[in-house]
Amino acid sequence: MPSGNARSDVAECWNGVPEVIASGSPWEVGFAHGSQIPHRIAVCISNYERLFLETAEADWTESKARAATYLHSLEKNEPDLVEEMRGIASGAGRDFLDILALNLRSEIALTNYSDGCTSIVTRNAARGEVYLAQNWDWVGEAGTSTAFFDIRPTGKPRLRMMGEAGIVGKFGFNDSGVGVCMNAIRCGTVDKSHLPVHLAMRRILECRSFDEALVMLTSKGLATCANLVLADKSGKIATIECTPKGLAPIFPEPGSWTTFHTNHLWSPHVPAGIRDHPSKNSFSRLERIKVLSEDQEASVEKIRSWLSDDEGTPVSICRSTPDNAVGIERMETLATIIIDLPNLKTEVSFGKPSLSPPVRTLTIE
Repeated sequence: MPSGNARSDVAECWNGVPEVIASGSPWEVGFAHGSQIPHRIAVCISNYERLFLETAEADWTESKARAATYLHSLEKNEPDLVEEMRGIASGAGRDFLDILALNLRSEIALTNYSDGCTSIVTRNAARGEVYLAQNWDWVGEAGTSTAFFDIRPTGKPRLRMMGEAGIVGKFGFNDSGVGVCMNAIRCGTVDKSHLPVHLAMRRILECRSFDEALVMLTSKGLATCANLVLADKSGKIATIECTPKGLAPIFPEPGSWTTFHTNHLWSPHVPAGIRDHPSKNSFSRLERIKVLSEDQEASVEKIRSWLSDDEGTPVSICRSTPDNAVGIERMETLATIIIDLPNLKTEVSFGKPSLSPPVRTLTIE
């Protein structure tokens, strides 16, 4: 449970989910984040304290120690994001390493687990449509530490995200029409000199085009394996298998306008020496999303129906917690994110999309 002296949240909420509104320097953005949702951040820390112990055999002290081993590189290469995390810690009344450990949650535990997200990115050039979408499948308690973000950093694009309290990057889009989603990949390879996964998502949202984001990812590299689904409003789209040894982008096949991803590496160009350890349902979910979307021109309504599919339940695209599941196998579909990049808007719902939950629309005008 969060500490008894955790400060109260002051951010306005939608269906219980707060929204951080922040602007200015990295410290100012971070301090606003931390001071507006300190209790939510405490809950997030409590959730990951449990999860790291279950999946990485690391208590919170050990988790912070593991996170600290990345700090030298981050201070050298990403000083503004370190400053933002220090601001979050100050605003929330937490130790800096608490916040760093949250932001390195993939690096601490991704060598031990794979989550269950299904994503799709598609375009229709004739109608000027570009959609980027996914189900976020994760352990149920993570639903208690979600947050919306509306951030206007000085000198950088405005961005809107649905993410986790205390973490600087997640699913979202910016005012240049660049969007990002993510699928976890279980892989033991790590390079601490490269960019951690959630910081990479934030860096993408600081880019003004697909090409700029791809150059950035190629230059910085990722500290561990993940799939980043990337698109911009011009219609450039790809799902990019990122590894510490290089990138393997997957573009739509000739004659197609869509590509997809789940939680295994399937590009023929994965760098040598990279090995993943996926669950069997990653393959079945990938084939299922391909079948559902084949020869279809996407719309928000169609994408929501595809992401509501429960064939193969409980380990379906719309996922339920299996009976008697423990550890990471407790995961379920926590949220659905559908981003309409040309119109600079995102629909977010919490819970299984098959149950028609309320939808929040985030826009940039």
